[in-house]
Parts: sequence; structure tokens; C-alpha cells
Amino acid sequence: MDEAAFRDWLSSYTDADRCIQAFRSQKQFFRVNTIKCGVTEFIGKTKLGCEPIAYCPGAYGLLERPSFQIGKTWEYFLGLIHPQSMPSILSSLALGPKPGETVLDVASAPGSKFSHMAALMENQGVLVGNDLKGEKISALYSTINRLNVLNCIITTLDGSRLPWKSRFDRVLLDAPCTALGSGAGAYERWEPAHSAKISILQKRMIFSSFEALRPGGEMVYSTCTYAKEENEEVVKSLLENEPSARLVDAGLDAPHETGLPEYGDEFKKCMRIYPQHLCSEGFFIAKIRKGE
Repeated sequence: MDEAAFRDWLSSYTDADRCIQAFRSQKQFFRVNTIKCGVTEFIGKTKLGCEPIAYCPGAYGLLERPSFQIGKTWEYFLGLIHPQSMPSILSSLALGPKPGETVLDVASAPGSKFSHMAALMENQGVLVGNDLKGEKISALYSTINRLNVLNCIITTLDGSRLPWKSRFDRVLLDAPCTALGSGAGAYERWEPAHSAKISILQKRMIFSSFEALRPGGEMVYSTCTYAKEENEEVVKSLLENEPSARLVDAGLDAPHETGLPEYGDEFKKCMRIYPQHLCSEGFFIAKIRKGE
């Protein structure tokens, strides 16, 4: 599609020029894998140039040259760190899984958020990682093995037809999306009709995920895209059709914009993260609680 048309569309959400400029100068981030190494211990060992992220304990911005390949460092090979975008790290923090809980990651491959949740759970409890695409499971297993995730079960089920009812304390649905906030050349694959089409699948997945959540439990719905059809519209559909569903504050102090006001005051609790906020990819995060 035409880049000028994409800019016009993006400007309905945020400052398009700032967004695109920031997207083209993203920083590299990583988090310490606390399953294998404490943060203080890691800082005492590493020679990586990095700075801590104030609003995200255990996360660091890389200060090496832009072309630096963090995946070729000894810290990476030993599983002491995992490269991950800042909003991706924040989505797991928003969910806040705890040791001993039963947690589901509906679309878990390649495992960045999944392994982060395992660390937050201190490798205790039960963490179910699901992904329908079998070709992506090998990447998930690679992440699990490198980072020493032990409290996990892997399934390959259709996320829009999950077999569980009221089973999990917490559920993460990082839904398949148009990924306009992630990867270069977003405008080249931008197609409004695609958002409308994939929104149908996302709605099926959010209802299925919510059904798997026990009463009193919490879930996070997230995407790495900007389109309201894939974000607020999906969450709105759940709220309108599930009386026990309500939005709650994500509890994160990171820079962001709120959900679109056209959907109502409740959507102020959602987070829209654009590249200019964190020097990272664009993201949407909504936290939802299931009433008792």
C-alpha cells in the first residue's frame, strides 16, 4: 500500500511522523532470566553495555552499536538473558502470574512471554503453552530448553476452540494480528480489510480464552498492532457479551496512551504503546477480570 495513505491512517491514532521515526530507530532490549541468574549476580558478570529500565525490574536497554547481535553472546547461549521488546515484557508483567498458579498462554510460540511468565512464577505451578502452528513449536522448545523452564506443558490446540472451562488462574492471549507495530515496512502489508478479517478470529479466541479462565481470575489480551478493529473492538465484544468480564488497570508505570475514548471511559484502563513511548515496537494491552 501507499506509505502516505498509511501515514494518514496512522495519524487517526497517534502522531504518525513521530511514530514512524521512532519505529525506524528502535533500541534493543533484553531481560535477565531470573530462573538461572539473579539480576545483581548478572550485572556482576556481564560485560554488555546496558542500562536498567526504571519501570521494568530486570529489563535492560542495550547500549552497544545498533548492529550488535545479542544472540551471539555468551550471556544468550547460557540462557542468562532473553532479547525481547519492551511492550512484550510488559504484557507478562501486566498479567502478573505467581508461583503455584495455573496459567495458560494461548499463543505461546516462540516463547518470549511464556518463558518470562515461568520466571515470574519462579518455575512453580503449572504453565500451559499452546500454539496451533506445529512449525512454531520447535522454536518454543528451544526457548524452554535454553532458559531452563521446567513448570510447563505444551499443547497444540485451536485457540478459538479451547477445551477448558473455568480452569486457569490467569490467561495470556497475545493474539495473531496484522503486526503493524512490529517489523519494518508495515505500510507495505497494511490493508484495512485484513484487520476486519482477522478481528473475527481474535474475537473467537478471546471468548474461548475467557471461558478457560476461572471466576476471579484475570487475563491479558495483547497485540502488536494499532488497528482498533483488532484491539478495542475485540475487547468491547467480550465485555458486551460476557456480563462477568470487566476491564481493570494493568498496573504498569510505563509511558503509554490510553485506549481509544470512543469506546468509553473504561477503555482508559487499556494501554496503547507506540514506538515513540519506549523506543520499541507498537503494542496494545488490555487486562480483564472474570467476576466471581
